[in-house]
Amino acid sequence: MNKKLSSLICIVLIIIISVPIISIAFAGKPDKGPIEKKVFIHRIKPDNPGKPPKPDGRGKEWYKYSGIHWASTNLPVTYIVDTELDYGIIETSFETWDDEISTVLLFEGVQGEVTAGIIDGINALSYGDYPDAGVIAVTYILYYSYTGEIIEVDTLFDTDYIWGDATGNPDVMDLQNIATHEFGHWLVLDDLYNRPARQQTMYGYGTYGEIIKRTLESGDIAGIQKIYGE
Repeated sequence: MNKKLSSLICIVLIIIISVPIISIAFAGKPDKGPIEKKVFIHRIKPDNPGKPPKPDGRGKEWYKYSGIHWASTNLPVTYIVDTELDYGIIETSFETWDDEISTVLLFEGVQGEVTAGIIDGINALSYGDYPDAGVIAVTYILYYSYTGEIIEVDTLFDTDYIWGDATGNPDVMDLQNIATHEFGHWLVLDDLYNRPARQQTMYGYGTYGEIIKRTLESGDIAGIQKIYGE
């Protein structure tokens, strides 16, 4: 038999044998789908916000669930707070939500040098310059499109604003106020834009001197307890 023909037959046989072996090797590993990004932009309230989408809750229980989720096997979710941010305030903002749900230690943070908005496998929080005007903070969520399983979350606080403690100082953007809102997104709640939901922490607009979002309202609590249990 011709040597070239023999070699070709051997290659074909190797391919035929290898395909079932490869299939067996990847059996039981379902495709989670391509990675998608969800971006929540917290803006300064405009004069005419427009018509909002309907929330999942009604009346005193205004909330909207994004439909994505953290994998239970990955809890607690670890995050890094950039050294320029006040770690104590960030931790307090996370605990505000954690105190209302039964899930033990959903998030666990440390402080270090990180930059939010970069796809690097790190759940990060930092200051940064967002290019669009009127944006207070942005939360980016990467997730698998088929399963809705979250891969990474980052929050960037825009340096276009003066950040600080707005208690008695209406000229600064209150870090605790905005951080508490953003962590609602980490807990997979969407923004609300309906006028009756203006008192809720997940109301999608903010402003200088605002501190109302430091604490949760009925809709915020109803939303996370619906997802994570009371």
